[in-house]
Amino acid sequence: MIGGKLLAMAVAVVSVVLGSSTGASAQDFVYRSRDTLFAGTQPFFFLGANAYPLMVSAARGDTQSVRDLFGMANALGITVIRTWAFYDSSDSLDPAVLQFRPGNYNEPALRGLDYVLLQARLHGIRLLLPLVNGWDDYGGMNQYVRWRREVAAADNEYVPGPAERYKVPPYVRGPGGRQYRVSLGGPYEHDIFYTDSLIQVWFTNFAAMLVRRTNTLTGVRYVDDPTIAGWELANEPRSSDPTGTMVYLWVRAVAQFLRGIDLHHLLATGEEGFDVCPDPYTATGYNNQGWLFDGTAGVSFSLNSAVPEIDIAGSHLYPDYWDLPYSSGTVWIADHRRIARNLGKPLIIGEFGARVDKSAAYDSWLNTMLYDGAAGGCVWQLLVGAMSDPEDFGIRCPEDENACSVLSTNALLFRQKCVGGLPPAPLLLRVGAPYPNPGKGLATISYSLPQDAMVFVEIYNALGQRVITVDRGMQSAGDRKEILDLRNLPSEIYFYTLRVTPLQGLDGSVGVVTGKFVVLH
Repeated sequence: MIGGKLLAMAVAVVSVVLGSSTGASAQDFVYRSRDTLFAGTQPFFFLGANAYPLMVSAARGDTQSVRDLFGMANALGITVIRTWAFYDSSDSLDPAVLQFRPGNYNEPALRGLDYVLLQARLHGIRLLLPLVNGWDDYGGMNQYVRWRREVAAADNEYVPGPAERYKVPPYVRGPGGRQYRVSLGGPYEHDIFYTDSLIQVWFTNFAAMLVRRTNTLTGVRYVDDPTIAGWELANEPRSSDPTGTMVYLWVRAVAQFLRGIDLHHLLATGEEGFDVCPDPYTATGYNNQGWLFDGTAGVSFSLNSAVPEIDIAGSHLYPDYWDLPYSSGTVWIADHRRIARNLGKPLIIGEFGARVDKSAAYDSWLNTMLYDGAAGGCVWQLLVGAMSDPEDFGIRCPEDENACSVLSTNALLFRQKCVGGLPPAPLLLRVGAPYPNPGKGLATISYSLPQDAMVFVEIYNALGQRVITVDRGMQSAGDRKEILDLRNLPSEIYFYTLRVTPLQGLDGSVGVVTGKFVVLH
């Protein structure tokens, strides 16, 4: 926990940083103008990172890890950290549990969050703060459902029968061992988090408490603190409603509530980017994984992003978990950016992660975010000290040298885009051979587009059989990087064709470049 001596030191430091004024003008906050984010008078593009346990670390006394992580983020050039602003559990003795009963809040946990905001401010970093988890980690939506069930039992509204007490409800399983129970018994299922009126009172009361809280270390109310870039309504909400309507109505209601008490901060849904209709998405881009867009996850990116009070269209990206080649990541980003732009909203990739050859995957994905206009993305995740990495996506710097170098290089490009834009487009089409060559896992093909164009990549084996097709659709001009997922190809010689179709020009000419490379496992 944050002791008195540390508190006094923190207050002394922040008083120097803030001076005597705690006020902030509207332009001190990150704000949206149509599909672009701004900070002050400049566009705000960012490379960010996830570091979800910061509040927990601070509340349990490990403030050094919090400082170390913000220091690492500074060294990389990261300007946004996404971290949990919730921990819902009946364990009232754990100082990191933020809410141990509906409306009962743990001050040590809140002071831990105060400390995270202080360190973010001292390091010049903005925060994205989700308010509840769709999964059972840190309590999640199902903790609210458990509390609701206890109230119902106490009021004799519901008493489980003997058979039901011992029935094991089904699970929904997600990335990294994350899970939630669809049913907690009887009528009290996961989905009532979105529909039960008492749960909504509890949740909105919690959100209002945070928005109106005064930071004990800075004296600044959260609602007045531009260190907070925005609130995410939830982390990865899902439901059993294949139309996505249930989550959409909840998003709309909660967003309207939050906008009514907080005019300064951005609002986002925190969802993964799944949808209920495949029509807006590239048909050939997703390895026949139709569940991504058929309502299986019970959430609609298109519906939720269209809610007027939602400022940011957000999605996550995990090809390893979704049975996608890494090349689908660039298609996923471009598709969601196109949909967001049509809605007049900026896109952020709130989480993205790869287990194999992180540096190649992230370089390609971040290149797409930069040139095709995403506001930013947050890598999953930065690690320091004893922070665990059960999902095998974590990055420690400088130990993970290649991944850290890619993040640092792209962070600089995001910052340059804020102040002067990206480097000018080349005068001529240039295409480099895939590298590394020979390759065995992931390869990258780099090319420079002199103008916006349609890009199509095909890989053929020595028999002339097409083994990989990458339909990238429309790409913006600039120096581009496309990832090729070679992990399932046998060792032999292959041939590539990159076809570029300009959308402008007198003759509508097509640029075609061919070459060969070797896969050697």
